[in-house]
Amino acid sequence: MYGSGCHDGEPNGSKAVTLLLRLSTLALSLTSSVFMATASECTIAGLHGAKTTVTFKDFPPFIYLVGFNIAAAILEAAGIYLQLGKGDSDDGDAPKLPRILLVVIDVVVQALTNMATGAVFSAVMAYGPQISACSHAAGRFCDQVHMSKLFSLAASFSTALAAVAKDVPLPFSVWPGSSSDHHC
Repeated sequence: MYGSGCHDGEPNGSKAVTLLLRLSTLALSLTSSVFMATASECTIAGLHGAKTTVTFKDFPPFIYLVGFNIAAAILEAAGIYLQLGKGDSDDGDAPKLPRILLVVIDVVVQALTNMATGAVFSAVMAYGPQISACSHAAGRFCDQVHMSKLFSLAASFSTALAAVAKDVPLPFSVWPGSSSDHHC
């Protein structure tokens, strides 16, 4: 009925949207971590005229952001595996452990992405003068910090939308339930 007319079963649009949002959370979390971990190209004049290279390791919340987002990306990859491996099926005969693990992973990923986003936003507020000192120096430290902040925020939104999308029935189908269910 929806799409090509080959799908006689229940619409699975919410599963497809959830998968897409899981993939975007994975990519955004990983991108945020990479941007922050490579933010080290700032040399400023330190105390007594000594040149100092500023890296993300000089700010503890940035270290947390990298760790939280890498952990979220790894867990999200496990969630994608579980969702594609029939862990998110509605069959009564399906094993319950993958479905329980998927819920636990969703909650932990949501917490990790929100903590990473909170850490970077609080660090930008707390260390604003030190970070903005790099905006006038040679290098891309300030730009990479802000890009990492935006990617982390987008990962948090993507995780929240995935949590909502999996519980909202969407009236379209993207892929058939099994190859024996249709004859197209």
